[in-house]
Amino acid sequence: MGKTITTSAPQNQKRKPRILWANPFCLLDTSSGASMTVRQMLLQLVARGYDVQVLGATVFDNSKGMGKLKEQFPDLNAHLHQLIEVEDGPLTHQLVVSYSHNRNHLTTHEEGLWYNQYFYTLDSFKPDVVWFYGGQTLDLLIADEARDRGIPVAFYLANGNYKAARWCRDVDLILSDSQATADMYRKTVGYTAKPVGKFIAPEKFIAEHHERKRLLFVNPCWQKGASVFVQLAERLERERPDIEVEVVEARADWPAVLRDTTRRMGEQRSTLSNITVTANTSDMRDPYGRARVLVAPSLWWESSGRVLAEAMLNGIPTLVANRGGMPEMIGDAGIAFDFPNACYEEPYQHLLSDEELQPLVDAVISFFDDEDLYQDYVARAWQVGKEKHHLDRATDRLIGALTPLVGQRAGNKDFTIIQRKRHRQRLASRATKPEFKVDNSLQQLFAAKPGTQQGNNGQQTARLSLTDDFTWQIKGKIMVLDNRASLLKSGLADQMAATEAFGIVAFDPASEIKEAKQYEGSGYIQLFQHALLGNGEPTKLHACVAPEMTSILTPLPAEQLPKRHQLGTKPLAELPINTVALDSIEGLGNLDWLILDDLSDAMSVLEYGKKSLINTLLVQARVVFQPTHQRQPNLAELQHWASRNGFRFYRFHNISQYSHLPEELNARVPCATEQESADVLFLPSHERMAKLSEKERMKLAFILSAVFAAHDMAFELIAEVSQDRALEFLEAKKLLPAAVEQDDNAIPPKIDSAKAAFLGQDDNLFELLS
Repeated sequence: MGKTITTSAPQNQKRKPRILWANPFCLLDTSSGASMTVRQMLLQLVARGYDVQVLGATVFDNSKGMGKLKEQFPDLNAHLHQLIEVEDGPLTHQLVVSYSHNRNHLTTHEEGLWYNQYFYTLDSFKPDVVWFYGGQTLDLLIADEARDRGIPVAFYLANGNYKAARWCRDVDLILSDSQATADMYRKTVGYTAKPVGKFIAPEKFIAEHHERKRLLFVNPCWQKGASVFVQLAERLERERPDIEVEVVEARADWPAVLRDTTRRMGEQRSTLSNITVTANTSDMRDPYGRARVLVAPSLWWESSGRVLAEAMLNGIPTLVANRGGMPEMIGDAGIAFDFPNACYEEPYQHLLSDEELQPLVDAVISFFDDEDLYQDYVARAWQVGKEKHHLDRATDRLIGALTPLVGQRAGNKDFTIIQRKRHRQRLASRATKPEFKVDNSLQQLFAAKPGTQQGNNGQQTARLSLTDDFTWQIKGKIMVLDNRASLLKSGLADQMAATEAFGIVAFDPASEIKEAKQYEGSGYIQLFQHALLGNGEPTKLHACVAPEMTSILTPLPAEQLPKRHQLGTKPLAELPINTVALDSIEGLGNLDWLILDDLSDAMSVLEYGKKSLINTLLVQARVVFQPTHQRQPNLAELQHWASRNGFRFYRFHNISQYSHLPEELNARVPCATEQESADVLFLPSHERMAKLSEKERMKLAFILSAVFAAHDMAFELIAEVSQDRALEFLEAKKLLPAAVEQDDNAIPPKIDSAKAAFLGQDDNLFELLS
């Protein structure tokens, strides 16, 4: 993985037509309808004899859509600012790995890396057509660079947001998903788009069997009509509790949408008894197999609606808002409703009156009660699916639209001739393989304050806090024992190994580390899969739907869990697994740092490791405040053990918090208040701390400063070894007041005394600084 493609393109006319899809968004995103559609388009082109390359970045509409990427690259942080290759059947996705999955957070450095790779791919792959979507600044350069080489450019347009003219200045062909969108842009802006329809792969979206028992709603966000749907579902709960309702999550947080809407309706609800919630999935066959009717009351301009085409291909009648391309998608196989104008205004949360809601309620009930009516609409849906949305017909339309551009064979041209004509200085570009480097300034930005860093999956990202201006002079390796491979999963392990100061022994009971072979033969990292610390006795591993929930502890019953955890903790199987008693490990030597997770029997690990922990410098244990499994570690038990075994509570670290706001709102204004879990750090007791050797003090100082940014405690430990070294440490970390570096006459008395103390002229160092 992480390779760069250096394709050498043949120059004869018999070769395959070449298409380059270039855009920072990742086409593996299962939370984005546009990404899924374009990916399927490219797969169809490959099947029809096209040579296709894909260049993107690790940018997603929502972290919930990263599943396909995480299957091959579970630890993206290990590949930060590198170019990785993701195999996707006949497609290979080249992706620049960014810090964040959010497009708005892509840095200038990351955009530069992506653009340089795009520049290189144009000249090495020599495509006949460049194809993309997006209207941000970097996206404008995609078409600009292609035009500079005389390469035709195509654009995929599937929403109503492109009302300006600049984005399409260098675009030759605009492809839309519906005639309604093409007509809207022709009338309101003036450019012409060619509709090609939706691209639905039957193997993931067309059910083999249909129970036809539920009312289905997909992606419960405000724009998709979540407020209308909540009112409908609540009304059905009261009047027709026999009608089952299913909600499939995608980008939005259904519980938050439900609470907000019902609160404005007069009585806040956290659940509705008639609703089953299904987590985001790339395989929609099961939900469609259960669906009798699909409701899609989208309130913004819906260019077409992917779920509508999928419903038609499954013979599912559909209820939609009479807006955008939705009526076009369903033809006569459903009913389109006109809602009040206020519904179509942001933030799309207008509440309907009972009279305004009644036609939608009546339609649902009719489709459930009148079997003859229902079967008539089912037949219509099958017909619309066959005529409008069949994959072969959509592919024919796409090939027909691209053929005039592909026929120009732009990839056979000498780009330098065209470039010199267009260049003011008569110069042509020179294609050189770009160099990918990590932007170290971002490490400082994201490492300074624990709990504030955001990574590719939206979770906290750990970074070592190091500086080249201070030499630590650590004697011997710092030995770390990690019971759930958390350091490997966070990306810290590779950074720690690079310092050559750490030796890490990691257990991976659920086999979550997918590239385990990379650590074979490492002098700094040892990984043991399907094993973990415990009491030394065999036990059972409860494999769950979400691998991160797999544990030797039994998951709590679903009714005791919040809905966000119910699916993930669902047991799949019980597997035998051996535990290892810490005191039974031979050849471990010094154990400086023990890391315990929240899904193991932490108390057994500690009780059967007392001898090994006598001289340990740091115990880091994860505790949960909202349990998901039985007998999870709690703070009281850990503190009681610590007080009896020479440790003291130091601080919480890496607190995980859950926001009850809708995800889109929380992304703009972070407001997560419910604390779910945290790491608890235990240091040697004050009695033990006083007896630490210089070697142990420097080891502990290094861990606290580099890993936890606890520079104050590190300073105190170093000062006990050498006050001069402590002064150097503060200077290196930019923590020393600027006045200390100035002329003595300008130094305030207290700072002057502090400086004198650092230089060995005053023993009351810490009193003076307090």
